[in-house]
Amino acid sequence: MPRDLEALTSEDTVQGLPELSKSPEEMVDRKGLTEAEDERSMLNALSQRNEKRDELHPYTQSLTLSDIESCVRLEEATFPENERCTREKFQYRLKRCGELSMGIYTSHETNDIITAETSTPVYSGAPERKAVLLGHIVATKTTNSTVKDSDMSIPDSPDSKVGHTDEGRTICIHSLAVLPQYQKRGLGKTLLKAYLQRMEGQGVGDRVALIAHEHLIAYYEGFGFENKGKSEAQFGGGGWYDLVRELRSEESADDDDDDADGDD
Repeated sequence: MPRDLEALTSEDTVQGLPELSKSPEEMVDRKGLTEAEDERSMLNALSQRNEKRDELHPYTQSLTLSDIESCVRLEEATFPENERCTREKFQYRLKRCGELSMGIYTSHETNDIITAETSTPVYSGAPERKAVLLGHIVATKTTNSTVKDSDMSIPDSPDSKVGHTDEGRTICIHSLAVLPQYQKRGLGKTLLKAYLQRMEGQGVGDRVALIAHEHLIAYYEGFGFENKGKSEAQFGGGGWYDLVRELRSEESADDDDDDADGDD
């Protein structure tokens, strides 16, 4: 779940995030990711600088199965045990619908990061350069309008009615996490904004839903999420609130532009 990210609430505002940059090595596909997909995941039209973040030269791209151990380490460092995503859930979600997940990485020398040991090379010609995971968003889809406990479960049989649903139009964010030592640098906001842009651009859903603790409601409202009240979900002991953000497809945005350019 997007849970106790208290440090993120004190980051810079959503507006004014800088453009993310990539080195030539990072432009090459990693573990089957194409250069085109990687390029689409970058933020292109953002301005104000955040020096603490920019010194990492962070970039976003899809998570893959090779990121599972890094995801587990990140989750363990960020959340209490009863609110963590398990290794089994990471395996299920990244294998079943990995295109709905995203990571934010650095390739700088960062041996002090707990995910460095489990990172993978960004470029086969330079194996010493690693894609070190700093934060992640992991999600599935559901036919529900808000996140339910059944959406957070993993199926125990092919006929099970829990977990990811291909025909669902609600994207459920189950985990939004940033390594504690790299919070307060704008990475969480950068990651979530890039993620929302990608989901809108790909048109894979009508809305994004998540559950959060009360003190994080204002944080998510800053991204356009609407507070739907107390959640039925009892994951981790309950006490959650439902938040939902409606997505705009590229087609609807183009239609709006056409209307604005109408003949007089």
